[in-house]
Amino acid sequence: MNSNNQMIQKGKISTVEGAADRNGDKTTARVLPCTADGMVTRPLTIPWWLRGKMGNLKPGDEVAYAMFEDGTGIILSRMDGEWDGTVPGSVKVEKGDVTVPDGDVTASGISLKTHTHAGVHGETSGPH
Repeated sequence: MNSNNQMIQKGKISTVEGAADRNGDKTTARVLPCTADGMVTRPLTIPWWLRGKMGNLKPGDEVAYAMFEDGTGIILSRMDGEWDGTVPGSVKVEKGDVTVPDGDVTASGISLKTHTHAGVHGETSGPH
């Protein structure tokens, strides 16, 4: 019988564990619910945007998570809303463009804004 007791809860990360994803980051965490002192959840899925350096989840961090009747669940968000802007690993844009209207793209210390090319007769192209 389905009692439909799924709910969103708040708790603190107990452990980060589980299989590693393509970046080597753990994919699950156990959470200590705020409403059940001493109890810990089964491993809950950490979505890709909260894994490793991206979400920087560690024991003691408060999170919101969803639990289902079968004991599975997913971590939805950090309760502090923090993100330091790090996107670890490679990023692939399958279709479309990447636009940086008021910024710069730097790879291995070379800036797209200030990079120049030099030939035998001096500078052949300046920064754009």
